[in-house]
Amino acid sequence: MAGMGNIFSKDKEKDVQQEDFEEINYDPSENYDGECNPEDDELFVILDEIQAHDQLVEQMIRNQIEKKDGMIDKLHKELEFYKQGEADRFADQLMKEMIKIRKDMARIILSEKWEDMTFEDIQREYEYIYEDLTDLLERQGIDPYQTEPGEAFSASIHQAKIEKTEDPSLDKKIKESLEEGYRKGDKILQPEKVVVYQYNKN
Repeated sequence: MAGMGNIFSKDKEKDVQQEDFEEINYDPSENYDGECNPEDDELFVILDEIQAHDQLVEQMIRNQIEKKDGMIDKLHKELEFYKQGEADRFADQLMKEMIKIRKDMARIILSEKWEDMTFEDIQREYEYIYEDLTDLLERQGIDPYQTEPGEAFSASIHQAKIEKTEDPSLDKKIKESLEEGYRKGDKILQPEKVVVYQYNKN
């Protein structure tokens, strides 16, 4: 019988624990009387203010971005206008110099002594024209350049004509310059034409 008593005691203990469990899981909303807590009202007000502040900041950021984009577009247009103006001024100056050279040539050709000019006279006038054109390029900041034989080939400033060689020490070295190149500052306007060695194992 003692064993049976223990069984009943355990069952009773389970019933008590079940009752406690059910009491703990009651629904608190059953006691809600529909009234708002003043502290909750203050919290809602704060949340509304934060949301309004966030919207204001977001709008300010958008306005700044639009303003910056507008400034960038304006600067870009001004730069393009400036670049176009510089190009036009450069072209005008170049044409004036070319007109001067043409006038000098016309003066010689249309002169009475043109028919009587010797080969040496024509050669001399040709040299004058060459000097005038060289001066014109210099005034525009354009310089001719030429590479010495034996110097290294560079694709950035040279236009190559390949010549095979069995000497590995000559690989990618300049054999000769065929035509000078032209640069303006760091910009290559016309690459120099050169003959460059290329090592061939055969």
